[in-house]
Amino acid sequence: MSCKSVIIVDDESAARHSLKKVIDTFSELKIVAEVADGKSAIEQIIASKPDIVFLDIEMPEVSGFDVAKATQNQHYQLVFLTAYEHYALQAFDTHAIDYLVKPARSELIAKCIRKILKQEEFVLRHQSLCTDKSRLVLSDYQQQTLLEYEHISYIESIGRYRRVHLTEAGRALHNTETVLSDMTLDWFCEQLPEEVFYRLHRSYIINSNRMLELLLKSRRHFVRLADSEVLIPVSRNFLSTLKALIKAD
Repeated sequence: MSCKSVIIVDDESAARHSLKKVIDTFSELKIVAEVADGKSAIEQIIASKPDIVFLDIEMPEVSGFDVAKATQNQHYQLVFLTAYEHYALQAFDTHAIDYLVKPARSELIAKCIRKILKQEEFVLRHQSLCTDKSRLVLSDYQQQTLLEYEHISYIESIGRYRRVHLTEAGRALHNTETVLSDMTLDWFCEQLPEEVFYRLHRSYIINSNRMLELLLKSRRHFVRLADSEVLIPVSRNFLSTLKALIKAD
């Protein structure tokens, strides 16, 4: 496994120092930048393209949430490290994979890092197992599930996990309605064919081959899929693109 680059973002020097001490115990990690404000964080993330970012939330002028939003397309593993517990739900509406409350014990930070490194190992295994680009290997660290793309109906982000909802054929084959994963939606977007799977919303990816209709309810747009009674919300940013795709079909 190649060395993974890390950026630490915190306006408190003591917090940066404590986190650095733990990170330095992992030979697989290399700190490429330490910054004390949100504006510099955005610039460093875009310039350095790190693998992992440890991010404080409450900072002057530009908050950690602002940083996460501005860099959400940079494809890094995001861990929030903050003194406040009440931001947890909002944090997992972003692409964060973990949320630690300061002062976080060293063993909790180390556990978080080991989880990230284990996920990287899984990605490498996935690449070796799934070379025909028509299947996806998912793991919940207890078992591995090999899914055909056509058996995926939609993927839903719930807190720190992603729930993969299966088609009727997929449910019959795997004897389950869903498969749980802690891989990010960004990861799914990279693995799945972009001409078939669309991220309609920050929390949903759908298989467009399962799409039946676009609905308007209470001034909000939703997609109805085959084999599912759930209505998938469509973000305003993707609505025009989706309408064009439907018209093209």
